[in-house]
Amino acid sequence: MDDSYDTEVYAVLLSFGMLNKAQRHAFAEQFNRFTWGSAQLQRRLMQQWSGRCRDDANPMTRMIAESSAVYVATPRKRRGSKKPSE
Repeated sequence: MDDSYDTEVYAVLLSFGMLNKAQRHAFAEQFNRFTWGSAQLQRRLMQQWSGRCRDDANPMTRMIAESSAVYVATPRKRRGSKKPSE
């Protein structure tokens, strides 16, 4: 990997490596739901995960939830919105 997101990807992989078998299975299920879900489902999942992590006792978990808030708060596309005619 050669891009600027290497560190974040490695941190996720290290965290995944520390999970037990049941936790890895739960992670894989959620990851697949997110990966193959619609944009709306992805946004809902991010909101759910953020809410669950926001009040956690672990400060690292709370920090991750706060950093994901930018994605969760991004405005949604509106249905039927059309570009103004020129």
